[in-house]
Amino acid sequence: MKKIICICLLVTVFGSAGTVLAATIRVGLVSGQATAEISCDSDFILSDGSENMTVPAGKYFLNAQDGALAMENVIFGRRLYISASEGKNIPQINKRSYRGRFVAIAIGNMLVLSNVVDLEQYICSVLPGKTTPVWPDEAIKAQAIAARSYVWHMKSIHSGDYYDLTANDQELLYLGIDGEKEVISGLVKATAGQILRDGNGMPALAVTTSSSGGRTESAWEAWRNDISYLRSVEDYDQDSPDYEWDYNVAPVMLQNILEQNGYEVGKLENIRLSPIDEKGSDRTSTGRVKYVIFSGDKATCRVSGDFLFEALALNSTCFDIDTGTPAPESLKVQIENSYGMTVGSKDINIKVNDDKKPVWKNITRSYHMISGGKEEKVIFRGHGRGPGVGLSMWGARGMVNDNERISCAQILRHYYPGTYLSEI
Repeated sequence: MKKIICICLLVTVFGSAGTVLAATIRVGLVSGQATAEISCDSDFILSDGSENMTVPAGKYFLNAQDGALAMENVIFGRRLYISASEGKNIPQINKRSYRGRFVAIAIGNMLVLSNVVDLEQYICSVLPGKTTPVWPDEAIKAQAIAARSYVWHMKSIHSGDYYDLTANDQELLYLGIDGEKEVISGLVKATAGQILRDGNGMPALAVTTSSSGGRTESAWEAWRNDISYLRSVEDYDQDSPDYEWDYNVAPVMLQNILEQNGYEVGKLENIRLSPIDEKGSDRTSTGRVKYVIFSGDKATCRVSGDFLFEALALNSTCFDIDTGTPAPESLKVQIENSYGMTVGSKDINIKVNDDKKPVWKNITRSYHMISGGKEEKVIFRGHGRGPGVGLSMWGARGMVNDNERISCAQILRHYYPGTYLSEI
């Protein structure tokens, strides 16, 4: 039996239901969907902006219908504000807990629901996903300032939209209260209100990367967008577990991925990509891949490094390609006792660094032939994790480990040259 909403007309402005701090942002939680679940273990408040309505504890579904919002057969207008009753718990949205309040808007039969939350509380939620409490404090503080700068930049360019950024933003993943960690929240508080500004005084687009493999990428090379403070700089990420990485894929799997995306080359015969140390026209100045050419028995196609990065879930676009059968890194050897009985086994490391290659590979280093062998693989050997632009998280850690006296301001000046620290 459907719940009945007890509506209490309080004839008060929504702002009286709770104080909203000045430095707030709007995070899109639901977009392009027809419904969202709202649940609370205590009564909560709905408002159309002029009148408040008290809703009993329970689980409800908010729907968008022909430009209006509906819940439990009660039709409202186009916009609703959702907040906690005074002294009560904040409602959950789709079973996740957040701080602040919520705004729901109907656009035809689609719903947009955003979380209006204090900026510092938001940073406390997203930052643990980009760092760890055992890292140096100055590295974490640098990341907090970068994240706050990025959010304030997004707010400045999306002021007329329904939200400033989404919960699954590619730079910052927002998990609400579940994302918070007390130790990191303390370091966020230590940098409260601080952001980076560019030479024109605008909030910096302070994007980050996990690691770059030795040198960050410029915004111009990555996006063809000339942002003065997003230049290529030396990275200090040698301790990153992704500083070097390998990924192997069978040629037939690569063929299938190409075909699924409209590149019908047929049976794969060769791959063309210049070596990373030569930095041909198919690479950026730091060695990241612009494009790769695949040739098969039916056709030849050219795909971007970004396509392979996403389609194969590679760590980065900074990679070399090789073909062949990867040598095993270890050999399992049986252990026998004095009676010749097997009593166990042991893995012996047999990995070797053999730079000898066939003569034809030394002459045409950009061509990687597919022989069709049963165990053959296409081998991606890469560096770094992420887009490689902006503050390197492992690089910031490396800078502090190399010099314990370095400050978060010095880290930020290195990775975002030409910016300066400012209050919001």
